[in-house]
Formats: sequence, structure tokens, C-alpha cells
Amino acid sequence: MISIQSTLKNFSVAKDINQLLADLKELDFGLHIDERGVIYPVLIQNKCPLCSTKLSNNGYNHSQERVGKQLGLKFKKGKVICTNKSCNFQLSIPKEIIRLFNGAFWEWFNSEIISLGTKGLSPEAIAQHLKEMNIVSFSAEYIRLKLRDFAKKTEQPKYTEKPSGVIIHDEQFLKIKGKELKRISTLDAHNPNVYHDKLYEDRTQETMKQIFQELKIRLGDVRAAVIDGLVASKNAFETVFDNAIVQSCLFHYAQNIRDAYKEEVGYGKGKHSIPLDHMIGFFSIINIFFDHDREINELRKLQEERNERTYRINNSDLPFAQRQNYVEDYKMKYDETARKYLHEVKKIRRRVNGIKLTLRTEEQAKELLKEAKKCNVFPKKVQKQVTRLENNWENFTHCLRDKSIPPTTNKIEQYYALTLNWVDKNNLQSEEEFYQEQKFNLLKRYNIPFFNSGRFSIFLKTTFALFLTFGIT
Repeated sequence: MISIQSTLKNFSVAKDINQLLADLKELDFGLHIDERGVIYPVLIQNKCPLCSTKLSNNGYNHSQERVGKQLGLKFKKGKVICTNKSCNFQLSIPKEIIRLFNGAFWEWFNSEIISLGTKGLSPEAIAQHLKEMNIVSFSAEYIRLKLRDFAKKTEQPKYTEKPSGVIIHDEQFLKIKGKELKRISTLDAHNPNVYHDKLYEDRTQETMKQIFQELKIRLGDVRAAVIDGLVASKNAFETVFDNAIVQSCLFHYAQNIRDAYKEEVGYGKGKHSIPLDHMIGFFSIINIFFDHDREINELRKLQEERNERTYRINNSDLPFAQRQNYVEDYKMKYDETARKYLHEVKKIRRRVNGIKLTLRTEEQAKELLKEAKKCNVFPKKVQKQVTRLENNWENFTHCLRDKSIPPTTNKIEQYYALTLNWVDKNNLQSEEEFYQEQKFNLLKRYNIPFFNSGRFSIFLKTTFALFLTFGIT
């Protein structure tokens, strides 16, 4: 039985205080709060249960609960004793009551930690945030354990939308304490569904086959898949899904072209730059699929301007060595100008309202391939990539014939950027941490509520009631 009485002149929050104590049904005494805010236990008829002698209040002590102290609440725990000197009976307010007063705070506090954690803040950042708010100071390790406990208690979020029949498959490389791992993922092309997202030590054809077999059990038939340039993935998919379409990712193909150019003609530290003449060749290839006429036209203007200047220098009366130096300087200058221009165009395209790339038709792509081969002399490794395109034309161009098939795996690249960016992916402490973050990300992705959003208002209401009753006067 729990009851609460008060001699306070204004005890308008008695109902709220009683509500806080509603769970302590096992207690067989009531509570009394006097005008000083001291909480005393009250026994039936105010008699000693041992000798039936009258009981008497015998002072109080302050609770040591740090949350109450942090919030400015002075909980005074009273004690009653038997007036019979030969009787040793005494009764104090148990700690559980004071802790119960703090329950609303902890509900809100824990939900705040979880909310910040699911938004991608590190335990260190959360700890700093709470410290700056002057709430309760906790270590990053404490918060890390709280997040881990929440993740363990949370079931793996499940997608709810109907599979579209078109999937996207890609990999991400990461390190955990120096160990290289492969994050292999499969997403739906037309909705937020994540079908597979796990860590592996390899990405062999056998591993890929196992993944696709699991997907087939869950999804049934798949109509098409967009896959990166990994041959093992393509072969495994075609083995499991007999009649499905495989679209080779055009973004990965463009990367292969760029890498081939860098290996053959690149300069600078790590061969990060491609000369202007070869940059035109590079864009003539990727222009086959996406409209890059803007870049090609500007690069050709720079090329013509450079050629005019170097022509004048070569036909001047300057000494040969001096002419050579001037020509080389101009080449480097225009290479750098081209690089800066392309960097600015890239930034513009990344903006929300930036210039979007237009996908070609198959007829346009065929003509542009012929033009690229006619107008450019490709380095050996680049020519191999062009030949690869010709030999696998069908796989590269499904997206041109069927608009429901994406041309790239960029959706997964965006998923990776949101869930584990290039900095965080090499700073993971364990595989457990990876899967914990994955759960949090899927909760957000599927719009699954992970805590009661009204806890803050409950906390405020409770804190108000406590302040009126036990606050500093």
C-alpha cells in the first residue's frame, strides 16, 4: 500500500508525485512530506510494529543521488524511531523511492543518448555535448556501453516495401584494427530496402554465390542487377539467377578508364593528373553514355589556345632550349587550367540544383563510340578498356534500352557515404560496432521509431513537480 500525505500549504502536484510512486506497491507504509520537504515513512496508527509504542520522527539526511543534486533537488529522507527506549525499531525511506523520483530523468536521458547515437555522433561527441549542456557528466565509455546495450536489445530492422525485382550490388573496403575487410551490400534499385550488408574477409566467386543464393531464397526471382566491375560478382549472379539481366556499372567503368590513363600518361605525385590532350580522350569515352559535351568543348578550346601559343613560340627566333622551356611551361599551365575547370564543373554537378548528366540513347552511344575511336589515339591500357566495352556492349547498355535499370551502383555509394563515410570506415574498433551502427542506420532508413518521443515532456512535468515539492527554498 502506498499513500502520500502532506502538510505543505500548496501541494498541487500531489497527484503527480503519487504517480511517480505507483510502482512501489510492495511497500507496506505510507509517505508523509512535511512543510520542510522532508519525506517520512508513515505506519498504520503510527505505532511500533514490535511493541505498539508511539513512533516519533527522528531527523533526516540528504540523498546522495547525483542526478537530484545536479538538478538542484534536495531530497530529505526522514527516519522514524520507537519512543520505547528498550525497543530498537527504526524505519528510514529506502533508496528505491529516491531513485524512482529520478526515473523520468533517466528515461529521457537514455533516449537522448540513443537519439544522438543514431544520428551518427560518436560516444565522445555525445559526452561532450551533454557536458556542455551541464546535465550529468558521463564518460564516452559509459555512453558507448549504453548504445551497445540498446543495439543488442533491438531486433534487426526489416524492410517493408515490396521488392522491385531490380537490385544493386557493390562492395566497400574497410579496416578494423588493421584487418582488411570487405563490406558487401545489396540494395533495391527503386526503394529503401537493404537486402544484404555484411562484412567478409574475401570477395571470391564462391562468397558471392553464397550471398546471391541467400537473396534468391528471400526475394525469389530477380529481373535485373547492377553490378560493379568485379567478374566474380557477375559470374556468381548469372549462375544463381539464370535469366536475369546484368548491367555493368558505368561509374566503375569510367573509373577503370581514368585509372588506365593515369597508369599510362599520368604525372604528378601518385600520377593524379592527366594531360589536357589525354583528358579529351578520357571524356570522349565516358561521353558515350552520359552527355559530357560541355566538358569536351571547353577542353578543346583550351587545347586550341595552347596550340596557338606553342606554335608561335616554336616559330620564334628564340634559342631552341628557351623555346622548349616555354612550350613545356605552357603545357603544364594549360593542364592545370583544365584540371581546375573540371573540378569546378564537378562541384556544380554535385549541387542540389546543379547541372545533371543526361543518359544517351543506344543509337547515340554507338555513334559516339565510333567518333571516339576515330578522333583519338588511346594508350595501350585504355585501348584494352575500349575493346572490353565493345566485346561486352550488351551488358553495358541494358540501362539505355530499359529505363528501370540504373546505369550505376551510385545508390550504394550514397548509402555508404551516409552510413560509414571514408573517415569512419577505417576507425571502427570491432565488427560488433559496425553492425551496431548498421542497426541505427536502418532504423532511420525505414522510419522505425526507436524511443518514445514524448519522454522529454514527461521529464519536464516530473521535474516541475519535484521542484515544487523538494526544490531549493
